[in-house]
Amino acid sequence: MPFSVLKLLERLCSHVAVLAALLMALIIVVDVIGRNIFNFSLGFSYEVVSISLAVMFYSGLYHVHKTRSHVTIDLLDKYFFGGFGRFIFWMVYLIECTFFTALVVTVFMQSYESYKFGDVFLFLGVYKWKVVLGIAILALIAWISLLVAAPQRHLREE
Repeated sequence: MPFSVLKLLERLCSHVAVLAALLMALIIVVDVIGRNIFNFSLGFSYEVVSISLAVMFYSGLYHVHKTRSHVTIDLLDKYFFGGFGRFIFWMVYLIECTFFTALVVTVFMQSYESYKFGDVFLFLGVYKWKVVLGIAILALIAWISLLVAAPQRHLREE
């Protein structure tokens, strides 16, 4: 079986998404038990859960883009077929790519702004730009998946 960078990225992103979800669930359970039974809350739980949610979302987008399993509105799809349907598909796809490209660029810009400002997480003591940069890299990987999956997307729908 030949080596594929895309398959490696997909496997890596799926493992990262699962680990982020497990970490998020574990922190929530420990925090709720600690607050209700021991009257002690984890101070860093909000920050870790927020970071885990973002990591889980952006690492999971690789698979969502690749398999086109995101939520779509398909009420009018049965009316768009043939050349016109193909045109509509590619126009929607180009709009999707444009907006997601803007999102990726914005997250990278946010990382740079956080670096310039010197933001630090309150309880974790970690520079925010490092975390946002990691999330931006995951968003960039999801963007790659969006671009690579483009040619096959319309062929599967016909």
